[in-house]
Amino acid sequence: MLPSDDIPPPPPAAPGKPSMRARAEALTARGQALLERLEGERPRHASIEIGFRSVVRDKQIAGGVLGGGMAYRLFFWTLALSVLVSAGLGFAAHADTDLDSAVSDAGLTTAVASTVSTAAEQSDAGRWWLLVIGVYLTLWFSWSLFRALRLVHAAAWQVAPQPIRNAPRALACVLAAPVIAAAATVVAGWIRAHSPFGTGLLATLAVGAAFAFLWLAASRGLPSAPGTPWTAFLPGAVLLGVGLEALHLFTVYFLANKLASSSALYGSLGLAGTMLFYLYLIGRGVIWAAELNAVTWEVRSERTDV
Repeated sequence: MLPSDDIPPPPPAAPGKPSMRARAEALTARGQALLERLEGERPRHASIEIGFRSVVRDKQIAGGVLGGGMAYRLFFWTLALSVLVSAGLGFAAHADTDLDSAVSDAGLTTAVASTVSTAAEQSDAGRWWLLVIGVYLTLWFSWSLFRALRLVHAAAWQVAPQPIRNAPRALACVLAAPVIAAAATVVAGWIRAHSPFGTGLLATLAVGAAFAFLWLAASRGLPSAPGTPWTAFLPGAVLLGVGLEALHLFTVYFLANKLASSSALYGSLGLAGTMLFYLYLIGRGVIWAAELNAVTWEVRSERTDV
């Protein structure tokens, strides 16, 4: 063994190639400089002010927790709707309706068509029980979902929720929303199945506009600041519409083909996992949309009064 004095020193770092630690420190320094620069631009640019306030508002109301709660209610609401749809499929199978052709004409994937046919066959015997249970669960969880939406918007706008003036109308809106969304999706699927790629893509993009319109109409009936015009709900409607459209495009042009070509076990697990993940993203999107509307309206009101 060489004496300690004879141990050669480590080779110096190659010039022009900083270490990983140096790169991390430089990246952190640039991030802090950018943050300080944006802080200085807040009084001059409303968009930067809205961004900072949205982050603060999300922390104040625990947006991640509220998003998980929304996903929980959306899951049980979807489950109740599935029971009701299963009852309808049972009646359709009892009436000797050709479901395979109907699903194929709607432009749905092979995996969805197989699932619909299997559900119809299994629901034929207990269709009446499924109908009764489905109606009850759908009404119950629709009301629970509506209450959750009211509380979320009240927290985002930092206002006290007012008493519900017309409960039947509110419940009818919650029940009509999935019907309209499903109808728009089925129409887009039919156009994709019977039209060139470009036309099908335009129809799919139009579904995002339908989602945005639905959320704009729903937001106007949820808690907000007094005297808020309908235009104040446009930013959140656009944000949620774009987000739902991105999920829709990913599902239609990528995920559906993957699930259809996978094994039965992988497809079931993949479908369940994807559904739970989607519901969480939708719940977070609802929170972000409400926060964006509230913060944007606050910033615009403050700058108008100055």
